[in-house]
Amino acid sequence: MWPSCAVVLLVLLLVNRLTAQPETTLSYEQARQAVLAAEEQLMTGGHTYLNSEEAKVDDLFMQYKLGELAQGFRNADQNAAAMHFFKAKPLIDRSGVFRFLQMMPKGAVLHLHNTASVSSKWVVQKMSYMPGMLRCTTSKGRSVLTFRRASQKHGCQSQYIRVADERRNSIDPAVYDQNFERLFNLYTPVPELEYPTITSVWSKFQDMFDTLGDAISFLPAFRAYHWQMMEELYNDNVMYAEVRTSLKELYDASGRTFTRLDTIRELQTLNEKFVRLHPDFLGIKLIYAVYRGQDVQQVEQRVDEFRQWHESFPQFMVGFDLVGQEDNGKPLYSLLPALRNLPLTARLFLHAGETNWFGASTDVNLLDALLLNTTRIGHGFALAKHPILMNAVKTRDIAVELNPLSNQVLHLVWDMRNHPGAQYMALDVPIVICNDDPGFWNAKALSYDFYYAIMSLAPNNAGLRVLKSLVWNSIRYSLLSDEERLRAYKIVEITWSRFIDKVLQGNVF
Repeated sequence: MWPSCAVVLLVLLLVNRLTAQPETTLSYEQARQAVLAAEEQLMTGGHTYLNSEEAKVDDLFMQYKLGELAQGFRNADQNAAAMHFFKAKPLIDRSGVFRFLQMMPKGAVLHLHNTASVSSKWVVQKMSYMPGMLRCTTSKGRSVLTFRRASQKHGCQSQYIRVADERRNSIDPAVYDQNFERLFNLYTPVPELEYPTITSVWSKFQDMFDTLGDAISFLPAFRAYHWQMMEELYNDNVMYAEVRTSLKELYDASGRTFTRLDTIRELQTLNEKFVRLHPDFLGIKLIYAVYRGQDVQQVEQRVDEFRQWHESFPQFMVGFDLVGQEDNGKPLYSLLPALRNLPLTARLFLHAGETNWFGASTDVNLLDALLLNTTRIGHGFALAKHPILMNAVKTRDIAVELNPLSNQVLHLVWDMRNHPGAQYMALDVPIVICNDDPGFWNAKALSYDFYYAIMSLAPNNAGLRVLKSLVWNSIRYSLLSDEERLRAYKIVEITWSRFIDKVLQGNVF
């Protein structure tokens, strides 16, 4: 994993210092600077070139970054880089670094779940005001939102209440909307009290998919929601997305239902229309997301479905994944008979190692993901505990899809500076920055995850080289075709150059 020149350099430095031979020993300062320079060369962005204009922007960016870090060092209450996102968000929203990242072209997002991809504010302000939205409650007290009545699939025991009537009859519609948003947003000012364990936060998190899923499957809501998904990505200067989706059947106001093949067609039509209106947006591709708690026969059925869809839409329905809480799901090893039957032209994008366990079936999923020839690894949080596997990931150039905010909100790490992504950056393990489920934790698009990547995972002195490397990585490790990839690089080079000019003209900071 270490470049030979760096190894030789470090060995020479150590030998010289230990033997203390005057004719060969470097000065203390020379030895110190040589090691620091070697580490900088080794990490993500270490070999990324900056032209003279980019170097000027880097100087400006570092003034803001180091200023914010110094403020946080002096006052822990201002240290957004070390705080839980729910507590840090007001600080981040006022941050010059964050403003820079919002304006910066970010390339592609390669790990995003469609049902949680849109900001919860939009769901409240737009989708919940659509005529006909209903709410009911299950025996466990979970709310279900829908546009159809008395569906057995809801499992509700309460009456169906019109959301519009409930809002109108409330004392304060604004307060109603705030409470309504909590049905599908994990935000709380006291996450350590409201979600004291990983079990408690995952229980609430998974419930939110069931709360919102059927409402999004209403055809008019489905179209508006996924259009907004692309709008939020585009407005955050993201140019392409690979979206995980379970492809639920759609329904309309007349009660008609549509097949999941129709769902794919709807998404493809929306994608084509959005790209026509936004020529510098390359669109989306789909990764079929199957619940990992199913047995091997059920997964085999899902693989058979995927095979048909992939044959019909080979450039749009491109990959297969297993989702859900990995600790409680089936190990990949138990599902091998199903996963080996994927079409040769399709790719696996497997969640693996999204856990704090070491030597359990969950982190050993990383091994099986590699043996199954996964194209990328989703999360890979436990990869740092497996040096042989980490070396294989680097040697085989398999990108790890880092989701910093997701890992924090879902209880894998509190202080983001302790995230293993910092180690992956230090060793130049291939990584891409992703956002997972931003709508469910009061975020939007990709900039918040980039903030933690550069402020918490990257070393203090890392700036534009790292950011540029991460942007280009997102295209390099995507499943764009060769032709699409060339176009993507051309677009990002143009938008990056314009961004650099804006910064130098004083239009960003």
